[in-house]
Amino acid sequence: MAVFGLWVINKAGGLVYQRNFGEGLPTLTSNEYLVLAGTLHGIHAITSRLSPTGSSSGAQVIEGETFKMTILLTATGSTVFLIRCSPPTLT
Repeated sequence: MAVFGLWVINKAGGLVYQRNFGEGLPTLTSNEYLVLAGTLHGIHAITSRLSPTGSSSGAQVIEGETFKMTILLTATGSTVFLIRCSPPTLT
């Protein structure tokens, strides 16, 4: 599984750091990255409130046909790291 990009989002949903590591990702404008980061932060916040186990971890993986995104939360909960990965190949 190849890592294509890394995003660091602060507690308020603002994009702090963004870096692409490979070819194949569409080029987005700075504003589009900010809007997408805010949207993903909102999804994570909603899913952390809906957790049936009472944990505040929220969504940990968002997966589609062409991507897999892993969401990691720091121990302080202040920053969410989003890593976009290529999906595993099916054999």
